[in-house]
Formats: sequence, structure tokens, C-alpha cells
Amino acid sequence: MTELEQAAAFLFREARHLDMHEWDAWVAMYRKDAVYWLPAWRDEYQTTTDPQTEVSMIFHNTRLGLEERIARIESRKSITALPLPRTLHQIGNVELRAASPAQIETEATFAVHVYDPRTAKEHTRFGRYQHVISREQETWLIAKKKIILVNDKVPAVLDFYSI
Repeated sequence: MTELEQAAAFLFREARHLDMHEWDAWVAMYRKDAVYWLPAWRDEYQTTTDPQTEVSMIFHNTRLGLEERIARIESRKSITALPLPRTLHQIGNVELRAASPAQIETEATFAVHVYDPRTAKEHTRFGRYQHVISREQETWLIAKKKIILVNDKVPAVLDFYSI
């Protein structure tokens, strides 16, 4: 398998874990110091560039933030996610931006189809993913994921499983 094929397979696996609500397997794909970032749009043409000083739609600077969100969902104390929406992640146009034996950088497009069983409404979110994937021994883990949400006027709750 080429590096591009390996990277694409990795992204597809991440999407499948989200769609199947396999939270433990999904979060295990992230390094402990992973950054997960969904910047806000500054204006119609640019997103924010610094999550420490500007608004973000979602920002976690370690995997712990993702784990805490998963714990709230699994505890069933997060009423905004009950029942959880059904999702279908589609990833395309996967590009290898940089590669070395220790790290791969990818960019891809995505569309996430979301169905909310509470309201029987559906919508689609779409944009671009940027991943930095690093090797730790024989395992590849996400060091950074940046999500550019093109249609940021979302009609429902925005959470990690729906983008």
C-alpha cells in the first residue's frame, strides 16, 4: 500500500468509528497531546488562526477534552445528544501534503449526513479535514486534526461525532 492509500484507509477508519459510535476505538486513534480544532469563521473568507486568542467552534488541546465529552455522552447526562443523531461520514479527495517515516500530513474533503431521530430532520455538514498523523512505535496516531466547516450555520447541536 502506498502512503496515500494508508493515510486514506486511516481516515476512513476514523469516520467508521464515529458513525458506529465506537468512541473508545475512535479516541484511541489520537495521541494524548493531540489537538482537535474547529476554528470559527472570522469573516466570509477567513477562519480564525489562533485557538488560544480567537473564537473556535470546538477546541481541545489534548485528547482528555475528547475523552471528557465521550464520558458525558456515555453517562447519558448530555441531553442534547439523546438519542444520538445517526451519522454517515463521507471522505474524499484525500491528498498527502507531506510524508516522512515519522509523520504524515493529509488534507481531505468531507460531508457528514446527520439524521436526528428526535425531530426526524436531516442535514449535511461539509468541509475540509487537515490531519497530522504521527508514528509511535508501530502505530499511527492523530497528533492534530483541524476541521474547516464550510457550512458553519448549523441547524442543530455541533459535536465531534457530527463533523
